[in-house]
Amino acid sequence: MAEKKNSNRRSGRKRKNSGFVGGIAAFTGGGADAAPDVEFAQIASAGTAKLLVGILLLPLCWVSLESFLLLFRDQTIANSYWRSTEFISFGMGSVFWLILFFSVRSRWMMWFYVAGHEITHAIFALICLGKISQLHISSAGGHILTNRNNFLISLSPYFFPFYTVMVIGIWALLDWAFFDFGRAEINWLYGLIGFTWMFHLTFTIWMIRRDQPDLKQNGRVFSFAINFLANMLIISALLIMASPTATFLDFGHSFVANVESFPGRLLDSIRELGTLFLDFFPL
Repeated sequence: MAEKKNSNRRSGRKRKNSGFVGGIAAFTGGGADAAPDVEFAQIASAGTAKLLVGILLLPLCWVSLESFLLLFRDQTIANSYWRSTEFISFGMGSVFWLILFFSVRSRWMMWFYVAGHEITHAIFALICLGKISQLHISSAGGHILTNRNNFLISLSPYFFPFYTVMVIGIWALLDWAFFDFGRAEINWLYGLIGFTWMFHLTFTIWMIRRDQPDLKQNGRVFSFAINFLANMLIISALLIMASPTATFLDFGHSFVANVESFPGRLLDSIRELGTLFLDFFPL
């Protein structure tokens, strides 16, 4: 705990520590010389802007869910993709992780989650041209010290499936450099993708329910909208890459069509709710 306090002091910004949950955050430098009232006004203004953006993104969250369900229906159920060995392998990997998560969750699982969480912070900080001065990982919590922070860096672990991307990357490298994987081996890949993606999903939901500084920093509504939208698009992309018939172009057309029809469908729903309200409470 003392180490975290010293880290906060070196970074020039104080953070509230709350054990394991509070330790999973991107600690940033800079901004310590601003006057308290000016800094508070800037934070309040940024918070209001993110709240408005988050509210505006909520319809896109619904459209992304709707588009994914249509994709799942058309490409998985209607085309019987759910019967394929690849889809079954993905499902078995997912179920296997769920059994582990709800029955034998332990400190080493927490260590792997914290490691993926903090490394993801670091990766996105580097992508945003930041510098990493410290990376701390333990089963009790972790943090990074960086000179840059934004919503992509702070929210990235909640929508970027680090271990799934790592599995796909290592598999592709081995297939290109050393092996020529056949259909039987590909089933193992789908099983690992199901296992790691469910790892990401369960821990993301589990951590979001707790008092996370990453989420409080960006506001609950904005954080929910970004995380939900990004996760829906990523799982849609995984399904498209796995399905033999789905294409990104078709999904894009479906997504755009759902966006264009959303206002009219929303108005129809409001009218229906208004009619029901008047039926129950006539004026």
